Amino acid sequence: MKMHKDAMSNIGQPAEPKPEVVECAIVELLDIARRQGITPADFIQLLDSGMQISDFLAAMKLERNDFRSKRGDLGQ
Repeated sequence: MKMHKDAMSNIGQPAEPKPEVVECAIVELLDIARRQGITPADFIQLLDSGMQISDFLAAMKLERNDFRSKRGDLGQ
């Protein structure tokens, strides 16, 4: 069986994300940032300075858990 050259170049390559999913993810990230007092411009600057989205989300999770812990409702 002979495969086309174009088919071979696509093996192992990630699929292109759907624009609707990307848009939804961006809106959610900006909403998370806004709730923390971070403007969209500041959020973009964080990304431009090298911060990874996963690091941002981890920091937001730690801050949320710390806040809940101080209120005494961690784990509820």
